[in-house]
Amino acid sequence: MTWAVIFALASATTTALSTATQHRAADAAPRETGVAALMRHLAQRPDWVLALLLGPVGFTLHALALHFGPIALVQPLAITGIVLAVPIRAAWARRWPHAAEMRAVTVTAAAIAVLLLASRPDVGHRPVDGRVLLVAVVGCAAGAVVLLAASGGVRRPTGRAFLLGSAAGILFGLMAVLMAASAEHVAAHGVVSLAPTWLPWALVACGLSGVTINQVAYRTARLSASMPALNVVNCLLALGFGYLVLHETPGHPALAVAGAAVALPAMAWGLWQLSRWDVAATQRRDLQRV
Repeated sequence: MTWAVIFALASATTTALSTATQHRAADAAPRETGVAALMRHLAQRPDWVLALLLGPVGFTLHALALHFGPIALVQPLAITGIVLAVPIRAAWARRWPHAAEMRAVTVTAAAIAVLLLASRPDVGHRPVDGRVLLVAVVGCAAGAVVLLAASGGVRRPTGRAFLLGSAAGILFGLMAVLMAASAEHVAAHGVVSLAPTWLPWALVACGLSGVTINQVAYRTARLSASMPALNVVNCLLALGFGYLVLHETPGHPALAVAGAAVALPAMAWGLWQLSRWDVAATQRRDLQRV
């Protein structure tokens, strides 16, 4: 159990540092540049590259934590990375994080943890239908494109960052789903048979697109405007795919329903509070200028 706690906290800290560093680098990028120029600019910053490489490190630490302890212990500790990223980013900006912002981010992170712990899905015992998986992936990817297009028409930075974070959350959620489907394919047919399929190519496309959109979201507004939305959408999509496409089942159906009844409104409240906090902060700045 001790090692589970150590690895879970290390995963949360690594994730927080990675997220805060990426946001800091993207926020400092020139505003007038396009997406391609933004990515070229970030790729030339050693701190951003290091932050990007910390992502797999955090994932590995999370996996080690699950090896040494139960998900009921590990998941809430690992989710704290969402909360830690906000004060870390604020410290680098040499300001105190706003209490309302921290409260909303904490509630959202706790709701994600509750939903995951209450669901605790068991691995499916039926093979995945490739056609159903393809249609579902294409449909969700189309949803990400719609959110991306809609973000271009939103004038308020927080609203735009929220939509961009949601689009990135879809793509990161699809990455998790495609990794699970690829692992099942390899187990049934071997590694060599995976290359000719569409799975690895879709996985790479979702990964690159998700990272790029996420950096644009980071450049657009503060960290809490996009990060909670990204994690909520990622979580909901992964769970939905698990139940509907990968044939997973909740370990305790009644507990899963009860957890969702508590967690989903809490998620909505946290995201709504973050939006309201941004409006209030903007109004205060306008009054100060007057």
